[in-house]
Amino acid sequence: MGYKKWFAKHILREKWLFLRMLIFLMLFIGTVSFTPLLIGNIFDELAKPDRSFTIIIMTSLFIAIAGIGRTLGDYIQSYTNEVIAHKVTKNVTEEFYDDMLKKSQEFHDRVKIGDMMARATYDTRQMNIFIAPGLKFLFEAFFTVIFSVSLMIWISPKLTLLIAGALPFYIITIWDYNRRLRPISKAQMEQNSLLNVRLQESITGIRVVRAFVKEESEINQFDNETEKLREINTRRGIISARYYAIVITIFLIAISFFWGAYEVSQGNLSLGDLVTFVMLMMTLNMPTWQFGWTITQFQIGMAAAKRIHEMKEREEYVPNPDKPIDWVEKKGNIKFENVSFSFNGKSSRRMALKGIDFEVPEGANVAIIGNPGSGKSTLIKLLMRLYDPTDGTIHIDGINIKEMNLSNLRDNIGVIEQELFLFSKTIRDNIAYGKPDARQEEIETAAKLAQAHDFILFFEYGYDTIVGERGVTLSGGQKQRIAIARALLVNPAILVLDDASSAIDAETERKIQTAIANVLRNRTTFIITHRLATIKNADLIIVLRNGVLMDNGTHSELILRNIDYRRLFERFSELPPMIEMEGN
Repeated sequence: MGYKKWFAKHILREKWLFLRMLIFLMLFIGTVSFTPLLIGNIFDELAKPDRSFTIIIMTSLFIAIAGIGRTLGDYIQSYTNEVIAHKVTKNVTEEFYDDMLKKSQEFHDRVKIGDMMARATYDTRQMNIFIAPGLKFLFEAFFTVIFSVSLMIWISPKLTLLIAGALPFYIITIWDYNRRLRPISKAQMEQNSLLNVRLQESITGIRVVRAFVKEESEINQFDNETEKLREINTRRGIISARYYAIVITIFLIAISFFWGAYEVSQGNLSLGDLVTFVMLMMTLNMPTWQFGWTITQFQIGMAAAKRIHEMKEREEYVPNPDKPIDWVEKKGNIKFENVSFSFNGKSSRRMALKGIDFEVPEGANVAIIGNPGSGKSTLIKLLMRLYDPTDGTIHIDGINIKEMNLSNLRDNIGVIEQELFLFSKTIRDNIAYGKPDARQEEIETAAKLAQAHDFILFFEYGYDTIVGERGVTLSGGQKQRIAIARALLVNPAILVLDDASSAIDAETERKIQTAIANVLRNRTTFIITHRLATIKNADLIIVLRNGVLMDNGTHSELILRNIDYRRLFERFSELPPMIEMEGN
């Protein structure tokens, strides 16, 4: 579906509101166009020798009633238009947000957050402005022209035909205006996104900016981007200023007066008809301006709709199977079969993982080690289906994870990542994020297991303490323990700790390891770590190098046969000779 049909679909979802807007818009336009007729009748009555003031008074009363109808129609159609605009914006924003959360991890790795935020906020706001008052202005201008021109033809076909000679100039003016605005509107949207990206990155990375004393450099770069936006907006303003269709209308009003006066002098037109005709011509001033404004906002609004639709429609989902298999008996047996993965697809020569084969028995404690960039974290992301393998399959308890319900799979894999993220909510909300209905006792139990309960109570508001954006008010070790509590609360079948104790001192780590030992029983656990004690005690150790599985086994096995693994320990203790060395 193209972006225009997608946008129209959202508007037509509110068809009953749209119909109500049109009905009251007709009331408004009808009274606007009908009023010149009443005023013309008053002039005709005043021109009669035996003028009737009763008729004049009654006609004036009708003008007043028409004014009330006009006010009522304008109020209801404007109000309804606003309701439509905000409903459409709400639906578009919710749909966009929903799609962004369902996109694959690969999509989020490539898209800039600032660009995404600009489309969700600034672009949706431009769509909103196009709908209200854009749609109102568009239909108002269109039907005003229809009503007014129809009455003008009825009053004087000859004079109307004369005026119609200017129609080609209107069309050329509007077409040229529209053509010039289209690329400017697109450039304006893109430049706003770039500004948003730079602002978001500078504020998020403020510590790095300050550490390298780059404040002035960042300010200068931001100023350059704002200058580019100013130039774009100035060009748009110049184009808008050249929209001279309204000058044509004013020129035609002057012609109407001149030619109409001649027609009156010849007895072909009454004075009242001339007044009515000229007033109807004057009502066309507003549609002329409205068409110009609407075209401007239409270009901006459609450029915004296109940008939102383009990002939304990128086919980068990790698909949920049509008929998912329920993961009922959650034992935690895991099998990787010839798994390869590239961030750039099958055609890429650069593979993050190549032909990975191993099996983890249920309840095993698995350590994953390797040099930086060896694929440790990627392995876990494949297990969680944040990505899908380029080749090969992954099975959990005999089920291909591509055939599992995504929510069911991820609900049962608890993760404590190396780059911790806490929400700017309370400690309670952060721990209970995966289980919002958890009782306070459950939250406290998870916190105690993670050795977090004592320091939480040390805060003035305890579990109701707001942690700030990304947990800024907590130390690294405190954030780690909150994250561990969050993972433990959901009681996952599989637990992943990605260097989870790196920010915790040795004593606290010892306490945590002791505390979670009970909950790790009969639970498959993956630990990505460099801590030798943790690696040594693992049931299974997986050794990766540059995306290749070099070896796997227990500590006692690997220390004898794998040089990569042996190097981790040789500086700290005297090791037995390698099997290969003995063979030589």
